[in-house]
Amino acid sequence: MLTVLGFVAHFAFLWTAAFVLNKTVPRLANMACRFALLFVLCVPLNFIINWFNVRLLGYHKMGWTGASVIALVLATFGTFYYSPRPRNSDTR
Repeated sequence: MLTVLGFVAHFAFLWTAAFVLNKTVPRLANMACRFALLFVLCVPLNFIINWFNVRLLGYHKMGWTGASVIALVLATFGTFYYSPRPRNSDTR
């Protein structure tokens, strides 16, 4: 039962984080600010996901080095993947 609960909690948290990042990151026009925001948000995100993995699924703990490397990769990908939205558009 804990395994099912772990997967549900893991994906619910990822879904929420993806929604928040999808709403905030594309609005940042400056790539340096976008990278900094993604890096600062991805490090705690890695620790929260790691907590779910350790407590509910039985995986091993991740240290600061692993969380920083994963956050660095995700922030770099997110910086160049998202393009800024034009200011005078009807897209929301």
